[in-house]
Formats: sequence, C-alpha cells, structure tokens
Amino acid sequence: MTSPSYNALPPEVETPSADLPKSDMIMGIDLGTTYSCVAIVEDDFPKVIPSRKGQRTTPSIVALDDKGRLLIGEEAKKQLLINPTNTIYGAKRFIGRHFYSDEVGALSRYFSYTVVPIGDMAVGAQVGDRIFSLPQVSAMILNELRKNVCEYLKKNISQAVVSVPAYYTENQREAVREAGRIAGIDVIRIINEPTAAALAYGLNKDYERKILVYDLGGGTFDASVLELFENVFKVLATGGDTFLGGVDFDERAVQYILSEYERAEGQILQCDSVITQRLKDAAERAKIELSSKSSAQIDLPYITIAQGKFKDFRAELSQEDFNAMTEDLVDRTIEVCVEVLDAAGMQPEDVESVILVGGQTRMPLVVDKVSRFFAKQPTKGVHPDEVVACGAALMAHSLVSQSSVRLIDVLPMSIGGRQPNGGFKTFFPANCSLPAEHEIGVATVHDGQQAIEVFLYQGESDQALENEFLGAFVVTGFPKSPKGQVRLAVNMSLDQESILEVTARTLSTGQPMHVQMVANAPAVAENLDLEPLEPVLAPVQAPVQAPVRPASPAAEKRRYSGLRGFIRRISE
Repeated sequence: MTSPSYNALPPEVETPSADLPKSDMIMGIDLGTTYSCVAIVEDDFPKVIPSRKGQRTTPSIVALDDKGRLLIGEEAKKQLLINPTNTIYGAKRFIGRHFYSDEVGALSRYFSYTVVPIGDMAVGAQVGDRIFSLPQVSAMILNELRKNVCEYLKKNISQAVVSVPAYYTENQREAVREAGRIAGIDVIRIINEPTAAALAYGLNKDYERKILVYDLGGGTFDASVLELFENVFKVLATGGDTFLGGVDFDERAVQYILSEYERAEGQILQCDSVITQRLKDAAERAKIELSSKSSAQIDLPYITIAQGKFKDFRAELSQEDFNAMTEDLVDRTIEVCVEVLDAAGMQPEDVESVILVGGQTRMPLVVDKVSRFFAKQPTKGVHPDEVVACGAALMAHSLVSQSSVRLIDVLPMSIGGRQPNGGFKTFFPANCSLPAEHEIGVATVHDGQQAIEVFLYQGESDQALENEFLGAFVVTGFPKSPKGQVRLAVNMSLDQESILEVTARTLSTGQPMHVQMVANAPAVAENLDLEPLEPVLAPVQAPVQAPVRPASPAAEKRRYSGLRGFIRRISE
C-alpha cells in the first residue's frame, strides 16, 4: 500500500491554471454531504456557477475506477452503482471526528468504502490501495468547484467563504478550513448554513422580522432563529442534529425494499456492496418521485441469482407508507425547532417567516409538518439547493465591498472546563452571542506550584468526559509560593467564528502570564505534576449573557470526542 500524504492534493488532481489573471473576488461555497454548490456575486446579485457540464451542483463524491484513476464529482458518481467500495461519499458526516468515537462506529456500517484511522486517530477513507484523509476528500471537491469558477470567469480566484452546519463542532470547522488550505483556497470566513440562507433571503430587502431557517440536507439538520433588521442578521438561537438528513430517509426506504423482498420471496436478500448500493439508489429515486406523486415503482432487474438464473424484483411504495415509516425522522426535526424556540424565548407564532433549505424539504410530509407547527406556509422565494451558496457569496461580497451587512452569530454548543470531581463548568453557554468574553479566577493549590492547567470541553452534559475534549491550556510564569497565594485572572475570548484566544495575568499586579495550548493534556499533567483543573474562583467578569439552550433527552445522548487544535491563537 502506498504511503499517503494527507496535507496536499493527490498529484494527479488538476488545479486551476496559474496563467489566469488573479482576482480579488471571493467565492461562496456550500460544501454539502451529497451535493456542493458554488456562487459569486455579479452586479450585486448572487450567481450560481455551473460545472463544465452545465450542472448547477456537483456531487460530493471521490472515487477510484477499475484502472486506478481518480474521479471527482460527476464522474465519480457515475461509478457509484458498479464500484461502491472504491467510491467515497458522505464524507461530511465523518470529517473532524475521532475514529474511535461512537458516532463513527455507528456511521461506518452504512458506507461501502472502508473507514480507517489515520494520524491522531482521525477518520480516513480507503479505496483500493490508497487512503485519503477526509479533509483531502473535501479538498478535492473544493478544488473542483474552484476550477469551475476559474474557467467560467477566466480568472484565478483563491478566496472563499465556506458554509458548514450550524451544529458543527469546532473540530469539524477546523477540518473544513484544513480542506480549503489543501485545495489552495484561503477560507476567509466560515459561515453557518442557516445564516447564509437568511442572507440570501433577506439581504437588501429591508425586512424587519424574526425568521426560522429549517435546513434539512443530505446528512445534517439545522434550525436557527434569526432577527432581521436594516441588513443586520442576528442569530437568536441555533440547534441541530448532525446525524439526521436525507440519507436517513433513504435508509428507511431500503429497509422497506428488503422487507418486501423477504415477504414476497420467503427469504432474505443476500447483499454485497453492489447490491446494497443499488438498493440505496432505488430508494433515493423512489423518495424523489414521491415528492410529486402518490406512489413510486421500485424496479430492480437482475438483483440476485436464484437457481442459476438472474432474478428481478419489483415493488410499489406509496407516499402514505413512506410517510408512516419516516414520520419519526420529521418529528425529530420539529423537536429541535422546539428547543431552538425555547432557547430564543419564542413561541411558534412569533416566527414571521419559515425558510426551507436542503433537498429533503421537498418532501410533502416535511412541508405539512412545518406548516402545521408554525401555523403558516413556508416561504417559497428561495431555492433549497442553491440558497446557502448564494448566501455565502453575498457574505463574501460584503467583505470585499465593505457593505453594511452585519452578522451576529451564536455559539452552537457550550464550552467549559473540567472540575476536580469530573463535573463540567460552563464558561460560554450554548447560544451566547459571538464575539464573547469570559474571565475566571484560578489559584494554586500546592506549595511551590509552578503551573496551572485548565481542561476544555464542548457539549451539554454536566459531566466533562461526556462532552468533546477540546484540549487544555497551561498557565506558567509565576513564582513559587505557598498554596493559595498565587491568584490569576484568566481571560477567554471567542471571535465571530468561535475561535478562542486565552490570556492570563496576576490579580495583584496585573503582570501577564505565559499561556500554552496543550493537545494531550493528561501527558503534560504527568510531566508537570499538575492537578486536572484548579479550583475556579468567583468569576472576575460576568460572561456575555444569553439564553441557554435546554438540554433535551435527545441532546443529552449526543457525545462529542476527539477534538484537537481548535484554538488557533494563544497570546502570551
């Protein structure tokens, strides 16, 4: 097996021509689970850039063909049915996660390609004799989108605003930035997908209203409540589920096909990777057909061999039956909407417009459930597949043109520290407005102690280890003293993209201390003889006040693990 390099595009990937004149234009990119889209702004209006074959979206798929050639986008999707084990799809669900997390273990069973650990226990994808990191896979998609833009405009564009699900962890956001770097793209801003959709809906339209963006895409669900006024887009609360999307609806249809086969034939359909992918493809096509028809025919010729002969299978799936088998998935999205509204201190009737985003929102049951819950029809004026890319492009254009648009976003999940008893001490609550600042007091607990460390986690559980480990920072630079005499003020600030900066000073003199980020805190603790988290004194400065999103039973089950290096800047 070849030894891969995970921090660069594969050598055979063609990048945009260096001979093109450079442009200061910034792209807006929606890096999706199943399809991705890129847009720019011309004459103050967003414009989706088609692929070289005229398609307005690009499949988020990378593959190796039977000759070992690398395929990206549309060409890769063509071989998904015949060579699924060598085709990487749905990478957005894995990116930025720890290989040994429960989430990856559960997800990997649904994909035909092999998932392997790489580097610091990140998730990699193996196809044939090659292994790619997931930022590499996403980088190949980003590079394909960039090539489309460069060839369309005959200019070299290398900057982008890239959207991510609002409920992405800091590790996942950092992995998307890394994908941009690998692709030769300067990701100047990460924007949440619902916020981008709100921009496309309301920018320069003089709206003054509260809206909810309901974003049900191929792999994730987000809901965000925003207040719009005079080109100010203020996110009041956000929530979501990174394990709920269109592929989960497809899976229900697959299970229906298998059960119908067993009922009709009296035996279980034996599935290899090719048959499994054919089932998924048939399920997706039936689902799409049911968005406009009352029933769909499922036709699977030569699906298996019985008594030495190829065997066909046909079945009919009604919209009513499909609604019944997927209603709980739609109900889960409504539960998230309830959580988000509670966090914003609102009732459904307080929402003046509902924006539907993502291909799965074409399902009549979704439209019906959303309409009944909010007692109003969703807004029809946005394209569910293109609105996020258009909003990202509008955000990008505002950065170049210095326009008056202003985004006030929120932190999707709480960030805090680990207490000596294993409890979780919240520093920044979920849905606090960004940027935000918080200051805590810490003190030494041993005579002659020379360092204090704080472990950081992200999540909503009251137990630190059930949340996602972000890393730790170690404060040094103070003299040896009796325990309790060294008292420090530690200031933590989050910028608009929730990137954390940490500084520390003595309370008595204001002298700055040295702060070092540590990726593997337990190992450093052993080397420096430190305690896990020194007692936290009363806050020196109250944090930014914001409604805290209540943890539902579903939220309590979410677990986050394996983040590394999301703190980009540490000040001394």
